[in-house]
Amino acid sequence: MVETLLEHVKDGKIRVPDFQRPLKWRSAHVLDLFDSVYRGFPVGDLLLFKGPAEPSTIHFGPLRIGAPHMADAYFVVDGQQRVTALAGAMLHPDSSPRGDIHAIWFDLEVERFERLQVSEPPPHWIPVNVVGDSFVLLNWLNAWPFRSSRPDLVQRAIALGKALREYQIPAYIVEGAEQDVLRLIFKRVNTSGVAMQESEVFEALFAGREPRPIESACGRLQAETGFGKISHDWFLRCLKVVEGLDLRQTFTRREGDAGSGHPEAVEHTEHALRLAIGFLSEDAGIFHSQLLPYRLPLVVLARFFHLHPRPNPRTRALLVRWVWRGALSRVHTLSSDANVHHLQSQIDSNEFDSVERLLSTVAPLSVEEFPSAAVSWSSGRNAETRLCAIALAHLGPREPKAGEVLRFDQIRSLLDKKEASRVFLPCIAGRESLACRFILPDRKMFPLLVEASEEVLHSHALDDRAVNALKGKNFEVFERRRSEILNDWFVRFFLARTALGESDRPPVFELVRRVDVRMAQS
Repeated sequence: MVETLLEHVKDGKIRVPDFQRPLKWRSAHVLDLFDSVYRGFPVGDLLLFKGPAEPSTIHFGPLRIGAPHMADAYFVVDGQQRVTALAGAMLHPDSSPRGDIHAIWFDLEVERFERLQVSEPPPHWIPVNVVGDSFVLLNWLNAWPFRSSRPDLVQRAIALGKALREYQIPAYIVEGAEQDVLRLIFKRVNTSGVAMQESEVFEALFAGREPRPIESACGRLQAETGFGKISHDWFLRCLKVVEGLDLRQTFTRREGDAGSGHPEAVEHTEHALRLAIGFLSEDAGIFHSQLLPYRLPLVVLARFFHLHPRPNPRTRALLVRWVWRGALSRVHTLSSDANVHHLQSQIDSNEFDSVERLLSTVAPLSVEEFPSAAVSWSSGRNAETRLCAIALAHLGPREPKAGEVLRFDQIRSLLDKKEASRVFLPCIAGRESLACRFILPDRKMFPLLVEASEEVLHSHALDDRAVNALKGKNFEVFERRRSEILNDWFVRFFLARTALGESDRPPVFELVRRVDVRMAQS
């Protein structure tokens, strides 16, 4: 049963070695799994290898388990994605999970699983980390405001918990097999998920050394956030800032290697980066590392979210302004150790003072400084190009034939496989301006684009004048017209995120507190 599986996870008996291949599932996969379990659909078998295990820290999404030495641990050979999804969501360590792909809730009204991102959950939603334990569930229901007025939803919540906890997952356990037999089993394993390679499974069971913690953390972040690759050097820079260390400090063998001598620092940094990446993706709209104009904000945000893991919504809104104002004014190009140390010093235990100090470090900005569609695409790696590419993605480009919006997770998947220059495709050979770039899964869609509906054309910053010019191969007219449409969108998009001319005050209750402090001091 799932309930037994979760108990084994909590006891450290289920092992998913860090040196297994990174997870490939996205939030849609996790939601589908829970829906299948709730409905009683088959979700495939687990293949486990029983054997001795050394003490280890095991990760199941946001969940961290300190597992002791065991003579009879179960190593997950096939089913890693499913076990991680179930454990990461049903044993999620946060009381009100949100942001990551395991922040799964159940809408009791419509009986549907949902991922909670940054907003407050509706009152009829229940987190699935509550229903994994009947005692915890009853306590949650007793405190629920609708306990008396909606007995039907109370019963539905109880039925949900029973369905998830008592779901049966068949498991095959391999014990004491010779290596050649195991190789044959691994080779023939095939599930409905993303199949593992034989070499990956074999290495997971028989590798003779622990992985490097930073390498493992970077792999988890890439797999679980969809944000793209975080290099080891980038992670180490964040680690130093999170821990309040001097960026110029070099870790030596005597002091302890950063990857193995400071495991808690790696844990702290991974958690902070997961929150910072969630903020950049969901709040700031920068949903992939290939689109991040400068690295500086992620390093600084890691420090901020380490000290303030659940900032006030007003603080989050002000941080969005800091990110975008700093990028558009090019202040964030200043990524020297000295400047990072200065920004690091602006962040302390008071989140409202900290965000105000950060905002004071960005230069005044005007609309005239916004990049335009005339910017040269070049390799797609300069900051101006990335800023415009983000705005282009937020137009909600639609697939020409079916008219379906290309979701951010679909664009993320494309960016995971290709350079941005092969995702933002040129429609005219030899023309380098961003006005000639489109977000399309395939070049073969260009002929369909010019015949598409008005809704599709609008989502790609096109109108009849631009399309007619493109059809007639009057490329100068096309480029000029699309630039006009894009530039109008860019101004609106960048203004919304920088909030130029608006007050940057903290929440009202913080202003009242400051007045009270001043009055008490006078």
